[in-house]
Amino acid sequence: MRRKKLVAGALGACALVMGVAPAASGYVGEQLPDTARQPAGAAYRDGDSASATLKDANGNEVGSAWFTADNRSHAVWAEVYLTGHFTPGFHGMHVHEKGNCTVGDPKNPFTAAGGHLMPMDHHTGLPIGQLPSVQVRSNGRGYLKFVLDTFTLDQLFGPDGTSIIVHSKSDNFANIPADRYSVRGDPNAPVPDEKTKATGDAGTRFACGVITRDQN
Repeated sequence: MRRKKLVAGALGACALVMGVAPAASGYVGEQLPDTARQPAGAAYRDGDSASATLKDANGNEVGSAWFTADNRSHAVWAEVYLTGHFTPGFHGMHVHEKGNCTVGDPKNPFTAAGGHLMPMDHHTGLPIGQLPSVQVRSNGRGYLKFVLDTFTLDQLFGPDGTSIIVHSKSDNFANIPADRYSVRGDPNAPVPDEKTKATGDAGTRFACGVITRDQN
């Protein structure tokens, strides 16, 4: 009986953190109704807040993101709500170093947002702009709420601003150990390259939103 309880507890813990990047604790919440949202944690947190409206390369509004500083725990609460147009499955998300969502090349949009928000986090070895992946359901919608301490709200508002990007594919967080996934004895077997290490193979930038400070 004790063994069964331990196994059940372990499975529950795995389900809780599924899709969450290192250094960010979070959970997948219930699907939100199609109503306006308050900033993340506004009802029970006391910090400043910021938000972003996500648009795809065609200019369609496809989601929203909210960030709220929790001054008591020196952390940032975040919520991301995707309202449609996304393929089912996990989608990588990052905060990028520039507040610029100019589409540019439709085949490779939103490069004006620059790279991931830096520096690297010394705990995870990943950029501080690394966010958990959001799971999209069969109806094209997704919702994720999480808390992290890898950056402060003020770090989102440097000289160039910042933006949030949702990618077209899942993010592997560059976790592809070459010694486990290479083909033995094959010198031409694929190994993690610089693109994998930099982007987690999350695909193109599907949606972008400039992060702006809310007037509380």
